[in-house]
Amino acid sequence: MKIKHTVHLLTTAVCAMTLSSCIFQQVANKFIRDEYPGVRPPHVIEDNNGKPASNKWIAVSPTDLPPSGYLNGKVEYAEDGLPYSLPCEFSNILVSPYSPNYQLDYSNSKVGSKVWDPYTRKPFYIQRHYTFN
Repeated sequence: MKIKHTVHLLTTAVCAMTLSSCIFQQVANKFIRDEYPGVRPPHVIEDNNGKPASNKWIAVSPTDLPPSGYLNGKVEYAEDGLPYSLPCEFSNILVSPYSPNYQLDYSNSKVGSKVWDPYTRKPFYIQRHYTFN
């Protein structure tokens, strides 16, 4: 009787794990999209020993407002005081923690690395936990 009960519990656990991973993938697919509509946003500028690796700065338009929905995002800070980026619904796209919170492409950059916002000329870290792909 104990063996039958144990087998039943193991089977139930495996089924639950399988279903939860399927459900998680469906939820991730709903919220994280691979294709960015239109032209991808500018790329973040890599850090080179505490300085920007390039000086390809972009002017901020004073009429631009932050994307709605990102204003409510809580900005977290690293131990050194620099903020982390905010999540975005597209893979390899993040939202700058600095106003006006432009979307930026971070493909080919390491998650967790220090990068620079090409608009505000300020450094931040790429958030570690929101790329599912």
